[in-house]
Amino acid sequence: MAHMSNADVHDGPGKAPSGTPAAGDRGIEANPSDLARLVRISRLYYQVGETQDEIARRFGITRPHVSKLLKQARASGVVEIRIYDGLDRPDAVAEDLRRRFGLRAVHLAPALEGSDVLTRRRVGQLAADVLLGAIRNGMVVGVGDGASMTALADAIDSGATPTAATIVPLCGGFWSSQVSREPFRRIADALGATPRGLLAPGLLDDGATRDALAAHAGIRAVTDLWAGLDVAAFGIGSPAWSEASVGREAFAELEAAEAIGEVLIAPFDIEGRFVGESMRQRVIAFDARHLADVSASIGVASGRAKVRPIVGALRAGIVGTLVTDVDTAAAVLGLDRDEPATIGPRRSEAGDG
Repeated sequence: MAHMSNADVHDGPGKAPSGTPAAGDRGIEANPSDLARLVRISRLYYQVGETQDEIARRFGITRPHVSKLLKQARASGVVEIRIYDGLDRPDAVAEDLRRRFGLRAVHLAPALEGSDVLTRRRVGQLAADVLLGAIRNGMVVGVGDGASMTALADAIDSGATPTAATIVPLCGGFWSSQVSREPFRRIADALGATPRGLLAPGLLDDGATRDALAAHAGIRAVTDLWAGLDVAAFGIGSPAWSEASVGREAFAELEAAEAIGEVLIAPFDIEGRFVGESMRQRVIAFDARHLADVSASIGVASGRAKVRPIVGALRAGIVGTLVTDVDTAAAVLGLDRDEPATIGPRRSEAGDG
């Protein structure tokens, strides 16, 4: 029987399989620099796919030393190996999803049973790899908000190759003075790229206020960059709006339209139709309807609550590359089969390009 294995790399030592601390744990905890190196070597080997010889050259050590460190990482709990039954057939699921919706690419992480948080973290790591592979010098890169983008930003190593790109947020709302930095700034920091902040809320009280703020030179200096986006990375959200957050009229409109998800403060229904026109007039955000025009539009989401939103986003044709997990992908295919779209055409009907 075929199997798929996955290695989770943790940022600190766990416990050995016996439940007692591994012999090397005390030394790791006593020397944070050793732990950081162990984590980095583990990520390069298990998640990036570098060989032990390549890692040895990178760190100036011998191949047997690399092998010893990898064994230490497994024994100490820094690396946890999981085996997944090949019946999941991730390659087949990804290809079916790509063809059905006419996507450029589909990247699937293993689903970690019993933990949406760990699955989201693994999907974030995979999304970070996809994003880094898409960025080149001179590009304008847009980054959304939310849990998926936070997980992506968490996964980008500060030792990533420096890139002379411009990183911008794709919607307002990045204006609070919280301790944690926004995803777009953290990605820019890791890449040594140039961040351009958008000091405006994402949703205004009315259209007139939105228009006045959007016309401000400081806001336009960022929003004008959206016209030249080379890469867009964004989460696919499930319904999180309320009457208190969007207002009575907009909430009633979304309820009547049966909105099931949103991308960049743009709600849509299961057919992929964008709804909530009155709310759209109050939003400062990249128009999600134009994501299909971006050369690399990377949608990221995982978990059972995101299945219907992902289907809606895929039917809307705004996702070029999808990053999710195997279980979510299979559920998306199942839902699309059980509740086929009643409007079209889809991207796939226009070809796979």
